[in-house]
Amino acid sequence: MHALSAPRFFMKHRLGGHTYNLNVTHSFPKSWNTPSDTRSLAPGVLLIALTISSCFDVNDSSGPNFQVSSTSLEESSSDNLYSSAVTVLNWSGTHQVDVPTQFYFEPSSEEEVVSILSRCHEKNQPVRPVGSALSPNGLSFQPQGMISLANLDSILEITRTSPETALVRVQAGAKVSHLLHVLREYGWTLPNLASIAEQQLGGFVQVSAHGTGATIPPVDDFVVGMKLATPAKGVVHLSLEQDPDLFHLAKVGLGCLGVVTELTLQCIPVHNLVEHTFVLTRNDAKTQIHTLLKQHRHVRYMWIPYEDAVVVVTNDSESMIQGQGKLGEVSSEKIDTHKRFEPFIELMQQLRIIDLDENLVSSASSMSFGDMRDRLIAYDPLNESHIRRVNKAEAEFWRRSEGYQTKPSDQLLQFDCGGQVRKI
Repeated sequence: MHALSAPRFFMKHRLGGHTYNLNVTHSFPKSWNTPSDTRSLAPGVLLIALTISSCFDVNDSSGPNFQVSSTSLEESSSDNLYSSAVTVLNWSGTHQVDVPTQFYFEPSSEEEVVSILSRCHEKNQPVRPVGSALSPNGLSFQPQGMISLANLDSILEITRTSPETALVRVQAGAKVSHLLHVLREYGWTLPNLASIAEQQLGGFVQVSAHGTGATIPPVDDFVVGMKLATPAKGVVHLSLEQDPDLFHLAKVGLGCLGVVTELTLQCIPVHNLVEHTFVLTRNDAKTQIHTLLKQHRHVRYMWIPYEDAVVVVTNDSESMIQGQGKLGEVSSEKIDTHKRFEPFIELMQQLRIIDLDENLVSSASSMSFGDMRDRLIAYDPLNESHIRRVNKAEAEFWRRSEGYQTKPSDQLLQFDCGGQVRKI
């Protein structure tokens, strides 16, 4: 086996009630022995499996849920890398893929991305870019090879172009949530968001993520420039000025035209939105949908199965609400947070998910809506009568949540929708 000055990984493995610290050195096969082939692997993401008949669940908030399946050292004594596999689980836990460890790449530079793509192209080795694995249908999963840009996560430049607009240049591996945090410090934000902000920017744009609002385009519309790594032409610069036709295709290329390494996005000034939450019957929701879409900047419908309840959430600028004479109504609204969660807590107590002890009830109250609902569903997910009880509690939660709140747009346009597989 060809040894390199490789990164070292420190992990804890629980076995028989004991915790062991395992110090593992990663090595690469001889066929990948040039400096440009060296792949930077984030600590805690890729681990070499040892002679333990189990798998390692790596809790890494920078990307999807990774597991490394175990193999014996005897099985991995060839010139190839250990015959272990990286198991990638998507956000909702509906899809997973096993990728040979030597073909799961995490480069640290644009040059490494191009080098990896070129080598894979020469060897007819499939490779597909993966972000945070949010796709519910596992769009980015390729069992023969995957590449993550999690290490290319820098925000490179913020340029003000007018009093009302700015441009941000960012590497594709940066999280949307991180970009929003940095932009906020400079008084800027993104024009629209999806419900979840844990995507990497590359995937966020490549799948044309969208928020809500009949007149607001999906996020790729705010891209004004990008870099695309390709195996034959290296890094290609695309914009409206440079090859506009290819630029429009590549913005939503789903990773098929190359690996996005950098994006330039339009920004707008930070601003508050006024959010109104209320519950309609299904018939009323159907009747009012077109009116609501015309009246409000953002509209979100959430139907609760087995209940005659559709949760409606609208978001509008403060100036619009003020123009409608509703600002006084908004500012006087106060929602009792504890009372909102009572239906969930009571059901948890009935099911003995939590004890009647006051400390445990208090702990449950600190859980988010998504965590609480997911925990209840997980109690008996295939039992229809149980799901009906959970949904009944959820409908009551939303009725108790009716009212207004005013917050920055980047806090309201993303929301706790739940559904994420929980990491151990």
